[in-house]
Amino acid sequence: MTWTFGQKLQGSNYTIEKVLGEGSFGITYLARNENNRRVVIKTLNDRAQQRPDFDKLHQDFLNDALRLARCTHPHIVRVEELIEERGLFCMVMEYIEGEDLASRVENQGILQEDEALRYIEQIGAALIAVHDRGLLHRDVNPQNIMLRSPLAPLDKGGSPLAPLHKGGVEAVLIDFSIAREVGSDCFAPIEQYEKETKLGVYTDVYGLAATLYAILTGELPVAAPARAENTPLIAPKQLNPDISDRINQAILQGMAFQPHERPQSIQEWLQLLYKDPVTSPQSSTSTTRQQSPTKTVFSQDFPWGLLAGVLLSCGWIGFALAQIMAPGWVWSLVLACALIPQISGYAIAIFGSLAAGVLALNLIVEPSSKTLSNLPLLATAVSLSEMAVWYSALGIIYCAFSTSFLQQLKTLFSKFNAVLILTVTSWLGIGLGRLLGFMFE
Repeated sequence: MTWTFGQKLQGSNYTIEKVLGEGSFGITYLARNENNRRVVIKTLNDRAQQRPDFDKLHQDFLNDALRLARCTHPHIVRVEELIEERGLFCMVMEYIEGEDLASRVENQGILQEDEALRYIEQIGAALIAVHDRGLLHRDVNPQNIMLRSPLAPLDKGGSPLAPLHKGGVEAVLIDFSIAREVGSDCFAPIEQYEKETKLGVYTDVYGLAATLYAILTGELPVAAPARAENTPLIAPKQLNPDISDRINQAILQGMAFQPHERPQSIQEWLQLLYKDPVTSPQSSTSTTRQQSPTKTVFSQDFPWGLLAGVLLSCGWIGFALAQIMAPGWVWSLVLACALIPQISGYAIAIFGSLAAGVLALNLIVEPSSKTLSNLPLLATAVSLSEMAVWYSALGIIYCAFSTSFLQQLKTLFSKFNAVLILTVTSWLGIGLGRLLGFMFE
């Protein structure tokens, strides 16, 4: 049942004033504590309590609340305590005086780029702290970013705390979403609408980029479901020509439709705000579709070290196969594995491990009476076993390099181009290794 005005919690420690907001699962109240100081209380709403999976949802809420309570940061709303009221866990949080970013834009117009970036940096730092605790916000949008005056908030006893920021208004992240609760439509990425799709840090990257879009243009970005129906996302620079090309491209990349096409961390996306993009002259004023903008030339950001690692590890695999005169079907298997970089290293490692296991088992069950009469077979089995172990080790090394290399490439190129570059590099390494193996046979 929704709590009403004047209702007492925890005896008389908290008095409900009104409902501040309600989502799919959660509800937030404004209340006053025993010192007559305003606080915010968040818990699960009536709909969540009637769900068949309520027990799991309730436990997830408690786990997230405990982690958030330990996440102290000047730009994150402070959790003062966790309480249990009539079997329902609740978070008691500080109440932040001031206006939210959405109201700031509505009342005073769009923000200048330097002011907008200052708030985005502060919220980005807050999200990094949140992600370090294994949490996601899931609902980053201008309404969930409060602008707090430099006057410090009060502590539990009503005494002023030391100012957190002397340079002016600061941004504070509030109202964390619960479980798979879909955030605000225009700021939620497509994976929040798909129950089977995993959420990740890239989910909050989208929300933060969309927030920057809104406060610099005064317009809401097109919602993800509409983008799924081929409605294009208008580039922010087309709505506000004063936006720099660098910021325009950073926003578009952070709002890439597919999760894997976005920067995979807040740190990675924040770096784009201060790095000149490599784009065509038309890209800053055109519309963008589902794909994220990609760089079309090699740059200092290209992972040359990982490229060398993939090339060398594949070269060693080719060299080893040439040395033991591997049959043609083995070469075909290796090249096929290299065609699927996401699993190639694992496939090679698994193949090598299985080969080693089968050969070792064959030696164990070989009757001892026949061992001496089958010395050539024994020597061959031992040699193949050693080769399989070596082959497996090389596969694991290749896996480590190729996985990291592919992730780096996806930040610079489309998925197809990234896979193509990794596949060509793998094949080149295997071919060169094979050539050297035959030369030194």
